[in-house]
Amino acid sequence: MYKIKLKSSILYLALTLPFFGFSQAKLSKDFKISVGTPYQVVDAHMKNYTSIDDGKGRTISFKTRGDVVTVQVYDYNSMKESSRKVYQDFPKYTKVQEILKAGDHIYYVFQAYNKKAKTFSVYSREVDTEKGTFKEIKKLFTTKRPVTMIPQLAGAIQNAYGMGNDLKPKFSVIPSFDGSKILIRYRLKPKSRSDATNYDELGFYVYDNSFNEVWGKEVKMPYTEKKMNNLAYTVGSDGTAYMLALINANKSFELLSVDANGLKSHKLDLKKDLMFNQFKLAETKKGNIVAVGYYAHGLDFSYGFGGGALSWNMEGLYSFEIDKTGKLIRQNEYPFDTDFIKQYKSARQKGKVDKRDTKGHAGINDLLIRNFILNDDNSMVVIAEKNYTKNEWYGTGTQYVTHFGNMIVTKIKADGSLDWMKKLPKNQACVAKDVSALKGLGMTYMSGEGAHYIIYVDNRKNAFLTLNQVPVAHKGGYGGYLSAYKVDDTTGEVEKLIILDLTDINGKKAYQFHTTRIFKAKEKTFLLEFYAKGKKDNVVKIEIVK
Repeated sequence: MYKIKLKSSILYLALTLPFFGFSQAKLSKDFKISVGTPYQVVDAHMKNYTSIDDGKGRTISFKTRGDVVTVQVYDYNSMKESSRKVYQDFPKYTKVQEILKAGDHIYYVFQAYNKKAKTFSVYSREVDTEKGTFKEIKKLFTTKRPVTMIPQLAGAIQNAYGMGNDLKPKFSVIPSFDGSKILIRYRLKPKSRSDATNYDELGFYVYDNSFNEVWGKEVKMPYTEKKMNNLAYTVGSDGTAYMLALINANKSFELLSVDANGLKSHKLDLKKDLMFNQFKLAETKKGNIVAVGYYAHGLDFSYGFGGGALSWNMEGLYSFEIDKTGKLIRQNEYPFDTDFIKQYKSARQKGKVDKRDTKGHAGINDLLIRNFILNDDNSMVVIAEKNYTKNEWYGTGTQYVTHFGNMIVTKIKADGSLDWMKKLPKNQACVAKDVSALKGLGMTYMSGEGAHYIIYVDNRKNAFLTLNQVPVAHKGGYGGYLSAYKVDDTTGEVEKLIILDLTDINGKKAYQFHTTRIFKAKEKTFLLEFYAKGKKDNVVKIEIVK
């Protein structure tokens, strides 16, 4: 009898020790956690947040539901909501496009659709940061005809934010490196459905940082859609808009510059045997243009239930710098070696990598650039995330499942040479139609003193995994640990940190957690707003103390 009890006890301990281990994971001492006073929830489709940089410890949020916008000011010193005001004076069919900080100004940039004319108008509305209220609406321009998403961006935005088509921004708001100019860029709905005959017409409107117009026009592209791909955009401090284009016929690149006088094309002397689905473009402090993008030599076909899809097989990172006439200053490749590709993969997956490597096809599929940081000294940090949607077996049947996988952080020196490149293990999945749970996946970037913090939600079972182990999948909507990878800016050294338990934040549980509701309040301090039940929202203050 005693022996049976002993065996039962041993079995009980064997089964429950892992549970106790997961539930008692130590939170990182790098962070100080404070929970605020709950306040009445605001139901809204879009919630945007930013800080008021006046030293008074305040942030401001804009919550848009149809044509109604609620402005909330939060005091993160007292950890209380300090004011809110509801505005119902917006035009019909309002949709927020960007919350823009320009110098000491904060602007709510939005579009409104004219159903009768089938045109869009774009507006800015400045915030009185002292009062926490809106100023008057300022109309910026009206398009000639309907506007549509740029094809290359649509999938990336869908996966990154979990948005439906009706919530995706149609107008890109791009500030210059020094913040003195603002570009609003968009694409008119094509007159023809044939890529072989249609010439894209793109809108470019440039403003100073008080939203006074510098120039603006809608420009017809020099090639048909079939012949060119529009890859990236930026604006210079002189007000010139720039676009990087791939000319498909001969796989060459061109830099298109647009200003009040029209469009000019500059042929670029870049490698022609590489394929790209995404680029990031920016003006440097010296006035040159830099670009980064992941490259492939071909596409993979990914099989799934009921069919499959093409997948980009990325083999490394590519960067170049040119002057504004298109003259090449440098170009660099940063290829993934086989050991880097195999990191955080199972033995079976590693075998597949080795097999592909013998044919020269080893790579990392489905990488999307999430953050591109261009520093004053011309060095760059690029943060990417593996992200794809596939029809597969999930639960009791087949579903379209969105995956957010490993992340890659790369630092490039000012001269274009590689400083360091790190892969950060992450494994998240969610049924694609579950939009609320989908918004809780992915990653958020926060800068720290001499470090980069990549924040995401992890499965509790991964609390004690070392950095060389394969992580267990975290399913969206199932709690988990809010975690971070701390990457040293100088050395690239990586440390995994557990910030908090979403089911027990100082006795509170975070419902409807969304990654997009994490935002920076000031240097080394960021906030997370969450639903706390009982028609109440609350805020967690997370301070980096190390």
